[in-house]
Amino acid sequence: MTSLQRRALVEGAFFAALTVIIALFGLYLPPLFFVTVLFTPLPLALAVRRHNLKTGAMAMVVAGLLLFMLAGRPVTVLLLVIQTGPLGLLLGLLFKNQVRAGPGLALAAAAAVLLTLTGFGVAFGLTGINPLVVGPEMRGVMEQVLQWYQERGLVDANAARELRYMMDEGIRLVSILLPANLVVWSLVSVFITYTTAQRLFHRMGYPVAALPPFNRWRYPWYMLWGLILGLGLVIAGDTPGYGGLSTAGKNILYVSGFLYLVQGLSVAAYYYGRWPLSRMVKLLLLVMLVLYWPFVTVTLVTLGVLDSIWNIRKIGQKDQEKGGRR
Repeated sequence: MTSLQRRALVEGAFFAALTVIIALFGLYLPPLFFVTVLFTPLPLALAVRRHNLKTGAMAMVVAGLLLFMLAGRPVTVLLLVIQTGPLGLLLGLLFKNQVRAGPGLALAAAAAVLLTLTGFGVAFGLTGINPLVVGPEMRGVMEQVLQWYQERGLVDANAARELRYMMDEGIRLVSILLPANLVVWSLVSVFITYTTAQRLFHRMGYPVAALPPFNRWRYPWYMLWGLILGLGLVIAGDTPGYGGLSTAGKNILYVSGFLYLVQGLSVAAYYYGRWPLSRMVKLLLLVMLVLYWPFVTVTLVTLGVLDSIWNIRKIGQKDQEKGGRR
């Protein structure tokens, strides 16, 4: 065994131990679980970046076995390993091969969504409990709360009926859009993990491809097919017997709306920084954005869609014009 191989073996064991320590914080402190999910992939990504995929994969396997022995919650541990292990290896490969930040983040986001859905599928196969069915549990909890208010005379019968109706509608909406919310959470979490890995590798002296400034983010035009597909499925779902298509369409529209909301915010940030307005006026604009958030949300999503089609900010075109003048 060469000195380089011994070093990879020792560091692989260290990264496996570090992965276990981070994961155990979330497993033993449930409020921190979602936070630790963000950082658990980092040691594995670092193992791949410093050495190779084999070292990272070995560290992932060792960390998984240690977690199974120490945590005593096999299904939860399996979900954690599925969601974070392969993602850490992928991030390591992306940074090791110096993939551009935009495509790299998009690939990591797609992998994160796939791993999240895979994890829930595996959990359903092992336990027989569908983790996406939350309606009965939520209804039971809210019924208890409503009964508590009624017993203390805080709500009358009419108010209780209205609250129950609103509760049923809210639970129905949450149940329908739960897959979309899982996808959105995956996108947000992988962005945090990716940018954290960027800063970590940069501090360690590795070359890192930087993301463009937020006010210059722009999606390719063909992402509009997500909106078109979602609308088509919602319309097709109005046919009796095809309600599942409508549910799928609503989830696709929800995720697409979130993505275009981000691009709309990018467009707004671009012009917010360019407009020659006083600091007080800009502050008032921010306050209005918060107060009229429902209307602003629709406006920003629309702005994001329009920018995706017509490139309102002329991103790329201005750079080409400057290059031509040189």
